[in-house]
Amino acid sequence: MSDGTFNPIEAYSRGLAGCRKDPRADEEFVDSIIRHGGNPDGGDVAHEWEFADAGKGKLTLLFPAVMEVFKDCWPGPSQLTGDCVARAAANCLLTSLGLEIENEKPDEVTGHVEERPSLPEAGVQHSVVASESLWAWRGYSDDGWICSRAAQVATTQGFLIRKPYPDLGIDLTQYTEQTIRIGGAKVPGEAWLAESSKHVARTATVLNGREQVRDFLAAGYGIFNCSSMGFDKSRNEDGFSRQVGVWQHAQSYLGYDDRPETHSKYGQALVLWNNTWNRWNSGPRTVRGTSIEIPHGSFWTLASTIDRASNIALSSVAGWPRRRHTTYGASGNL
Repeated sequence: MSDGTFNPIEAYSRGLAGCRKDPRADEEFVDSIIRHGGNPDGGDVAHEWEFADAGKGKLTLLFPAVMEVFKDCWPGPSQLTGDCVARAAANCLLTSLGLEIENEKPDEVTGHVEERPSLPEAGVQHSVVASESLWAWRGYSDDGWICSRAAQVATTQGFLIRKPYPDLGIDLTQYTEQTIRIGGAKVPGEAWLAESSKHVARTATVLNGREQVRDFLAAGYGIFNCSSMGFDKSRNEDGFSRQVGVWQHAQSYLGYDDRPETHSKYGQALVLWNNTWNRWNSGPRTVRGTSIEIPHGSFWTLASTIDRASNIALSSVAGWPRRRHTTYGASGNL
C-alpha cells in the first residue's frame, strides 16, 4: 500500500503488478454474465443490438458528453497505490453513467430517467464514482487486482459515488490515503452492500479486438482494459503517444478515430486511452480537425494496442441500446 510517496510512473516502470492475469477469474466472470442473462461475447452483442460497424470511418469522442454532465471529472487525482484496476473500472462506469444521464433515456427495468446524482463539487473533481467502493471487495490488502473481478463486483455488489455516507461511517468525497485502505482483507458488510447495490452495472461483456471496441464506444459505452503496455509521456501535435516499455496496468478508453485521413497518416485507426495518474503526460491535446481538447492525462495511440489488451464494456442499464452522442464524420471538422 501507499506510504505517501507513491509515484505511479516509477512504480509501474519498475514492475508493480497493478493488474494481474487469472484465467479462472475470467471464466467465473463469463459465467456470472450468463447467469444474469447477459452475453459475454461483445461481437454477438453488437450485432444483436444493431450497432456493429457503428464507428466505422468516424471520429468518436465520449468525454465531451460525460463532461457536460460532470464538468472537471477528469483527469481526477493521481493513484496513491496500485489500484489501477479499480480506478479504470470506475472511469468506465463514469463514462457509461454520464452518457446515460446525457441521453435522458428511461431505465429499461425501472422506467426511471437517470438523473445527475447530488454530490459535492470535490466529488466531481475526484471522478464521481468511488473506485475504493470496488477496490474494497478484492479480499486482500496488497496492491494489484484483476479486470474481470472488478467488473464482476460492478455488476453484482455495485459501487458508491463520491459523497459522505454517514450511516456507513465513511466519507468517499475525495480519494485519499485513508479511503484507499477501506476494505481489502476485511470486505464490506451488509449495510454497505445495501447501499452500493443501488448503483449496479447491470450488463457487461468481453470485447475482442479493435473493431468491437470501436463500435461499443460509438454506441456510447464505457470500456476499460488490463494490459502490459507502457506509453510515452509526451504527446505529438495530434495528442498521439507511442507505446513504449512495460506496465502491468489498467486504463480506460474515451474515443476512437477511424477517419480515412487518420489511417493515411498513422497506417491505422487511433484509440484514446485515459490514464489515472492526473497530469502525468504533456504535449498538445487538440483533436486533429476539431477545436476539442482531450482530457489531461489521456492520449491517442495506435488502435492495434487494443488487440493486446483485455477489454470489458459495462452498461448501467439492462441491455445495450445505442446512446445519443456526437459522432463526427470522415472529416471531423467542426
